[in-house]
Amino acid sequence: MNRTREVIFMGIGILTGITLCGPAAQAADYLKATFSSQPIYVNGQRVQMEAYSIHGNNFVKLRDIGQAVDFGVEYDPATNSVHIDPNSSYQGEVKQGEHTPASPSAAPSEEAVQAAIKALKTVYPSGTVYPAPYRSTSNGPYGVSSTNCAGWATLCSDTAFGDLPWRRVDRPSWEQIRAGDLVEYRNGATHHVVVVLDRTDEYISTTESGTNNKARWGGQYPQWWLEDQPTYILYTRYPQ
Repeated sequence: MNRTREVIFMGIGILTGITLCGPAAQAADYLKATFSSQPIYVNGQRVQMEAYSIHGNNFVKLRDIGQAVDFGVEYDPATNSVHIDPNSSYQGEVKQGEHTPASPSAAPSEEAVQAAIKALKTVYPSGTVYPAPYRSTSNGPYGVSSTNCAGWATLCSDTAFGDLPWRRVDRPSWEQIRAGDLVEYRNGATHHVVVVLDRTDEYISTTESGTNNKARWGGQYPQWWLEDQPTYILYTRYPQ
């Protein structure tokens, strides 16, 4: 087991001991939780975790630690128990009603990609909050945990492409854009990314999200406007 995992598992044991052995008065204080804004780093890299401050200590989800450090965390509903395996890799939890990313395989057709993303509309219609932060294992451009427009865009892409590799194209030609691609633009303080559903000769139809982490369907972005932006990027997972 590497040094990072040793430290993590030692910390889990210490926290468990405090929880089980503390007196009743201390336990009551520990129940007063507030959101923690302290940054969390793993091997010098900042990671996004939902943290709570309880009695001066930061508490995070065990699954979040498992994902950041890469060890197995599984819940067994039959015995209502949690199992930790330091020798296996983290596997994401799939809950009922949530999407299931595609399995790695040969590149899907554009029609299959379009159908997979549009199917998400039945689960996340416009105005519905998607599970943010979205946690990805596909090594995409927005990290393993992302929110807002980036989280939704990555969720849609993973649903259609599974673990297929990402490829970046700066200032793409209009003909390079296909269903399932992510189109990102930056204009001063504005930084946004959308998911392409369809492309015409004049505009792309999209799904996207904003700072409220809600899915939106039916957006349109004209070709002339996108190509006029100072930064204009395509992220695709179709092979060259």
